[in-house]
Amino acid sequence: MTYTIREDVSPKEWEIFLSKQDSALFVQSALSGEVHKKTGEDFWIIGVYYDNTLVGGSLVLSVHAKRGSFLLLPYGPVIDYHNKDVGLAFMAYMKVFGKKRGYDFIRFSPYVEDTDVVYKALKTWGAKKAPMHVLAENTWLLDAKKTEAILLSDMKKNHRNLIRRCEKQGITIQQTTSAAALARLNDMHDVVAKRHNFHRFSRSFVDSEFTIFAKEGKACIFEGYLPDGKLDSSAIIIFYNGMACYRHSASLNQDKRLPTSYLLQWEVIKEVKKRGIPWYNFWGVAPKGSPRSHPFSGITHFKQGFGGSQKDLAPCMDISLTKKYYINWIIETIRRVRRGF
Repeated sequence: MTYTIREDVSPKEWEIFLSKQDSALFVQSALSGEVHKKTGEDFWIIGVYYDNTLVGGSLVLSVHAKRGSFLLLPYGPVIDYHNKDVGLAFMAYMKVFGKKRGYDFIRFSPYVEDTDVVYKALKTWGAKKAPMHVLAENTWLLDAKKTEAILLSDMKKNHRNLIRRCEKQGITIQQTTSAAALARLNDMHDVVAKRHNFHRFSRSFVDSEFTIFAKEGKACIFEGYLPDGKLDSSAIIIFYNGMACYRHSASLNQDKRLPTSYLLQWEVIKEVKKRGIPWYNFWGVAPKGSPRSHPFSGITHFKQGFGGSQKDLAPCMDISLTKKYYINWIIETIRRVRRGF
């Protein structure tokens, strides 16, 4: 088969293509490209065609950093990973594309299950495992097609009891897309990031992403209030194609007896069902068998308690284009070790 690669895929054509895929998340949307553009960087939608029909491709983001410039394919490319020819054709084109524009490497995080067959295919593209992940490689998915009764019965008893307690004690959950709620989430996120010593997404990025997706009716903020009216938790959920994603959140946990985040998640799940979306993606969890010291240990316990199953994705991969890539590899390897991953 002969494939044609094009750099001029229109956002409309790309969105139609993604809507027909089982494994295309919001980070591959042209809307995410617009979010990235707000950072001052560029993006492209590069497609693979067969007989004038779009059969694959990826949103491609430009990233310039002191340690090296690279092309990032977030949860991409969106292709048939078992079709050797289409993968080789696409990455051969990307290598030329990157070199012409002076990039040091290509980084991609495939949204495909981690199997020996897939990993061997990625190696044939000239790719090697990246020193750090960019997006979650171990995710927790909930089948929202089940009835509410079954979903509750599938939860851990503790989660179910806390949800009922919050309901009885007057915890309220509100849905909004207001700028004021976005500011409140960012303020809370600053507090939590300082408390737990982690690097959060910048306020400007969170603002841009939420605003752009909310304008299209694809994002909402859920806020959890204590009985006295104090805001205690907040989360941004993005609804895209057949999956809702738990994107940004913060919880002050001001009343240990009434952890509002549990009821908040239950209300999110009910909204996912209301919208007819089959899957709720809790995003990242710790790899199976990880020690309690893993940075994601606590949040993993929280997410898994709602029921569901783990999906382990192929690792983030790099394709080197210049020798400068190895400087980046050393720097990121050191950072990974320091962060405990």
